[in-house]
Amino acid sequence: MSTAFPFLPRASLIQAAEQGAILITPNRRLARAIKCEFDAEQIKRGRSVWPAADILPYSAFLERSWSELARFERGATLLSAEQEIALWERVIAGSPQGEILLNLAATARQAHDAWAIRHAFRIDFARYAAMLDEDGAAFRSWAKRYGKNCAEKNWLDGARLADAIAAAGNALKPLTIVLYGFDEPSPQQQEFFKALTAAGGNVSEAEPEANAAPAVRAIFPDSEAELYAVASQIKQMLAQQPDVRIGVVVPDLAARRSDIVRIFDDVLQPARVVSSSRERARPYNVSLGLALTEYPLVASALLILELARGDLALDDTGSLLRSPFLAAAEQEFTLRALLDARLRESGRPTVTLKMLAREAQGAPQLAARLAVWIKLAVEARKAKQPPSAWSVVFQQLLGGLGWPGERSLDSEEYQTFGKWREIISKLSTFDLIAPRLGYDEALKNLKRLAIDAPFQPESPDVPVQVLGILEANALVFDLLFVTGLTDEAWPQPPNPNPFLPLAVQRKLNVPHAGADWQLEFARRTTHAWRACAKDIRFSNPLRDGDRELRPSPLLSEVPQMQPALEDAGLYRSAIFASRAQGIETLADFKAPPLPAGIEVKGGAELFKNQAACPFRAFAIHRLGAVGVEAGHSGLDALDRGLLMHRAAENLWKELKNSKQLAGASEEELKAAAGRAAAEALNSIRKKRPDVMTQAFIALEQERVAALLLRLLELEKNRAPFELLAREKPQRVTVAGVEVSTRPDRMDRLADGSRVILDYKTGRGAGVGDWLGERPDEPQLPLYAVSAGRDDVAAVAFVQLHAQDVLFKGLTREEELLPGVHTIAATKIAAKESASWSEMFESWRAMLENLACEYLDGRADVAPKDYPNTCRYCELGALCRVKEIKDRGPVTAEENDE
Repeated sequence: MSTAFPFLPRASLIQAAEQGAILITPNRRLARAIKCEFDAEQIKRGRSVWPAADILPYSAFLERSWSELARFERGATLLSAEQEIALWERVIAGSPQGEILLNLAATARQAHDAWAIRHAFRIDFARYAAMLDEDGAAFRSWAKRYGKNCAEKNWLDGARLADAIAAAGNALKPLTIVLYGFDEPSPQQQEFFKALTAAGGNVSEAEPEANAAPAVRAIFPDSEAELYAVASQIKQMLAQQPDVRIGVVVPDLAARRSDIVRIFDDVLQPARVVSSSRERARPYNVSLGLALTEYPLVASALLILELARGDLALDDTGSLLRSPFLAAAEQEFTLRALLDARLRESGRPTVTLKMLAREAQGAPQLAARLAVWIKLAVEARKAKQPPSAWSVVFQQLLGGLGWPGERSLDSEEYQTFGKWREIISKLSTFDLIAPRLGYDEALKNLKRLAIDAPFQPESPDVPVQVLGILEANALVFDLLFVTGLTDEAWPQPPNPNPFLPLAVQRKLNVPHAGADWQLEFARRTTHAWRACAKDIRFSNPLRDGDRELRPSPLLSEVPQMQPALEDAGLYRSAIFASRAQGIETLADFKAPPLPAGIEVKGGAELFKNQAACPFRAFAIHRLGAVGVEAGHSGLDALDRGLLMHRAAENLWKELKNSKQLAGASEEELKAAAGRAAAEALNSIRKKRPDVMTQAFIALEQERVAALLLRLLELEKNRAPFELLAREKPQRVTVAGVEVSTRPDRMDRLADGSRVILDYKTGRGAGVGDWLGERPDEPQLPLYAVSAGRDDVAAVAFVQLHAQDVLFKGLTREEELLPGVHTIAATKIAAKESASWSEMFESWRAMLENLACEYLDGRADVAPKDYPNTCRYCELGALCRVKEIKDRGPVTAEENDE
């Protein structure tokens, strides 16, 4: 800091505070640290009672000074930061640009920052009008309207607070002030402190000790290894000196916060990782809090208020139903989980409030509350009232569903609950800015308040502080780690405000606006770090994924040391190591056998699943495991497949045979295809009324009818046939396993033989999927074998795809199906079977083998083609195939041991 004020040595800070001086710091963390240092000094001197030191951050000092001035004369109303941003948002929304902005809230925050920079650095728009671009001109018009609103309502914002206090002149009290930790005060700050001096005050400044501690630099393979190494060194240091003070600086703290918490918990407090317990405080503190919306308690509250709008996204509805913060959550946990699964079966991406209330009858306590709560929600959506009234309504809506639940909140949840109540109260202060709001706008303001409120639950004093770049300045540690110092991160890239002329920002040395400022700032900060501790350890990673990284050029003169990549003593390492200490390994992949003749649900899917993976068949057909549906917009592949199946079924229900097909005119076939498509769409419409709008139905009917007409053109080239069965259920027994099958279609030829057809709307399936001991598509072989070799003349897929409508299969003799040939005319003869009868025998053997495996209880996790077989399987969390494949199979020798 370079000002005209007298300089005090760092050691005089405590003495100045004892003598009644006001110590002002640039941030709350530094003020708190100096207060702790002051109190520790009093205890050291043997005092049990002492006057509290007056140590506070600059912003708090301004607010207190204005409050004292307002007691003697009525001045302007001081707006909170939240009120200021809300006012900016209303100003921008009412401008021509407000209609085209994609993110109004983010623009309001940028405008708020630009307004503060303008006043802090005395930027005169009239002087720089010619330099304004489109964004700058827009901001100038917004600023004019914003200033006019403040003047008309006698409002004062934080950007002009220092100037308003300085303008009080003789009304200011003479104060003794010591400034500590300021890097480069803005022109506004310098003028403010000079005004305090002119009012008879005594302003001086203090800086950290100028000594530069020796530092070393370590290089790590990647940032993960870097953080683990830092955490391991901290663990060793805490074991030796529990009262040591350690700082960890992370340049990109916001982006790395989750990684830091995960790794530091893993190393420093593994019990929290294993048990998820939060009762024991962490030995470290991360300075950057999460947005309040990231905490489950608040997230559930916002979901309740979103639901009151009338609908909620399917995934959000599931999260809310499984939340522990609703009334009777523990008593109805299973019932509500089943309700979530039922809602997902519809496939709808959103759940309406009425639908939720209707389906919730299986969870009686929830249903009873919803019946009353819906009326509150309907009334709320109709209302338009002041924000203070909405604060009451929101709390009523939350209470209507029993939020925050019936169980006792733990310490973190209780503090979060208190912070939420503060946010609700802050919404009431918006009466000043927005007299009357509708439900949606009130909720939007509440959500913005929660998002813009970084929150960190209070914790006891801990030895390790994880800090951002600016926060370590002027603090004192025994050991300081500074991580992630690559050339991309340090110096940081410029980040100018987009609403102010870039050249002006650079000329006036606005922080972070230009590369020159960032370089000089990085040099000053690097030097300041070396004054923070006796032991300084810089580090940087060499890679970020596939990208190579280089160390910051500012570390070129720091000697490099070889990092000690020691074992961090992780729980998982200890558990893994214990496998060789007499732990018995047992591979049990066999279920109890089943009796012959047992009926198995699932039809032909049993054989498909057993072929793909024995465990899949065991889990689905014996355990009843099913995946949870995910909502989707429009029709997914399964819906479209079902639509085509029904449309084709409807079509042939009307046409019946090749003779009628050949005798129908083109117009009659078009009409028949249209009717078949319309009837199929009507059945789908009952399931998905949210998707099946008139416009969508018209498009789908045109698409489906076109495919049906192409199919009819193909079928005109077939040998004479008549429809024998469509989707007809039939029972089939294979090697003692009885299943119910439903072939898509079965035709009878003139000689009485049959053609078995299976509709496919994709392009991937083919004859190769029927071959081998574990075929991908064993359904048609099952239908064929059950019908009998002598009765079946052809087996084929009917591909119904926009690019291709064709048959794919095998025939007993040529010219039965267009484009389908006998075994002898294909390459299959050389690989699998030389004749039709041999093909049937190989299919029979394959099906019997799969059935015997199932009856025998085979249930090993043995996917046919890992990872392709498992790509769309929903049982991965149950079978843990990834862990098994990574570990490798358990051998018989290991099992015997």
